[in-house]
Amino acid sequence: MTYLTKEDWETLFVQKLCDDKSFSEYIQEKNKIQSDFIFLLQKILKTKNNYPKKIFRRILFSSLIIFHKFILANNITFFNLSFTEKLTIYLACIFLSFKIINKLIPVQKLSSEFQYLFNDKNKMKYKIEDINKLITNKEFEILFSIQFQINLDWPYDYLNLIENYLGQIGIGKEIIKAIINFVIIKINEIILFPLYLYYTPFELIISSLTIIKEEFKLNYIDINEFIKINKLEIVKENISKCSFLINKIIKFKKKFHENEVNENEIANKNKEKEKIDFNTLSSIQTNN
Repeated sequence: MTYLTKEDWETLFVQKLCDDKSFSEYIQEKNKIQSDFIFLLQKILKTKNNYPKKIFRRILFSSLIIFHKFILANNITFFNLSFTEKLTIYLACIFLSFKIINKLIPVQKLSSEFQYLFNDKNKMKYKIEDINKLITNKEFEILFSIQFQINLDWPYDYLNLIENYLGQIGIGKEIIKAIINFVIIKINEIILFPLYLYYTPFELIISSLTIIKEEFKLNYIDINEFIKINKLEIVKENISKCSFLINKIIKFKKKFHENEVNENEIANKNKEKEKIDFNTLSSIQTNN
């Protein structure tokens, strides 16, 4: 079941992804949101490096899905909200995500961990009990908004379908492992974009596999046969469109990153130039 109608999906997301200027603004917004979630999760789990990557990824992925569903359901312009409201939404999404993967976390742990953030941006001082109430109230608001639809499907859970298919057609273990890793990379690349609000986990996986097949000219992979063997109900039009969007997102992200690097290099050179000019000016003044 998709969360968006085709018309809403095209209007709210596809048009943004296909326009250079809109995409540039969009990716900055999504990067900021994902960075915020990662920062909060690292604080809660102390560090993602000392915590199983699989668990960290599931909590992050779940939090982003819940977040996007809530924002979409309420037509919220997130960046217009107050700092306290944003932080409360983030923590409520994370609180729910722990429940989804059956790794419960006391709301008091979240409140005590981030009390300093709540109080740092406010004149009033929040007690732990106040923050507990903010988070649990927001949790209920989110659940009500998304109609309690929190049975989430992760694309990662279906990677074994690819592994089994490749094994059946006689592909070696090392190559299978490499292909699976490439699929995971593709999925990770698009995790901060809400493609999961429209496409099913199967469609995301098959689209990623389709891209890899074309990139590396893996003619032995038959996408139609893969779908048939696993008895998947797939809309072929969705696969071609989803593959196109994933490719576009990855290329835009790469281009955006390269532009950022270039801009930083130019900024650093300008700073160095200003520094040299300033030193020269100081020297002249001293000599006079």
